[in-house]
Amino acid sequence: MSATLGCVKITVRAPATSGNVGSGFDCLGLAVDIWATVNIETVASAPRSGSGIERLVAQGVQAAFGEVDKAPPLAVEWDRAIPLARGLGASAALRAAGLLAGNALLDNPHTLETLLAMGTRLETHPDNIAPCLFGGLQIIARRDNDLFHTQAPLPADLKIVVFVPDFEMPTQESRRRLPRQFSRDDTVFNLSRSALLIAALAAGSYELLDEATQDRVHQPVRGEIFAGLDPIMTAAKEAGAAAAYLSGGGSTVAAFAKQDEERVARLMTQAAIAGGFSGRSIITAPALAGAEVTGTAP
Repeated sequence: MSATLGCVKITVRAPATSGNVGSGFDCLGLAVDIWATVNIETVASAPRSGSGIERLVAQGVQAAFGEVDKAPPLAVEWDRAIPLARGLGASAALRAAGLLAGNALLDNPHTLETLLAMGTRLETHPDNIAPCLFGGLQIIARRDNDLFHTQAPLPADLKIVVFVPDFEMPTQESRRRLPRQFSRDDTVFNLSRSALLIAALAAGSYELLDEATQDRVHQPVRGEIFAGLDPIMTAAKEAGAAAAYLSGGGSTVAAFAKQDEERVARLMTQAAIAGGFSGRSIITAPALAGAEVTGTAP
């Protein structure tokens, strides 16, 4: 099939994502208004040693082509708008770009639901790929190979402030340190907070968000890896944020704010620097739409 494609260039825009959102480990993900642009071009022969970026995109393209048809060689360029290995879903964005590009090369035989299933297999968990493809706050449940998801309401005035450290915190490395079993108390603790989080966001009840983002599943362990986590979250809330949490597997720290977002960003940065962590703060908002193909050229 790929032999008939010729040279095609496809451009995809994909949003950053913030997985877990505190208490919703592996089942909540939020699309963030930070967008990467990925240019994917079919070429006569692939580079001898492709970069990690190219491999992630190629995985998505090949998943769309399936096990029978071999995807064509690719050249990939992107603007690096989403930092890698920082808990903002860069791998999901690149794989989603590949999935959409591969689907476009095949004249779009796959639905977004099918692409979600493909992307989840690549990512191994759906909390980044779902909001990347569909936008907004996605609630995702799994049963064997089946995925169930829906987009939950968000306050129109919600701002997201993220502090992005300069150091990487690869997701798989931090996941390996997580406990394999949890007590009944800890399980109920997180279940109740994740339900409260969805309801509080839908109602715009900012006063509940701090408690709703509390977590006993993943943040305590990851806080041991990243000593700046608790001080940065504390600084965000003291500056006026309604809540703060570790974005995905880290190292980015995210805060929800209705107002005072510039002060929140400044104090998060100051707390990080005081702890010996360099980086930058970004004031953004939810992205209500997901990734899309924005251009195709023969």
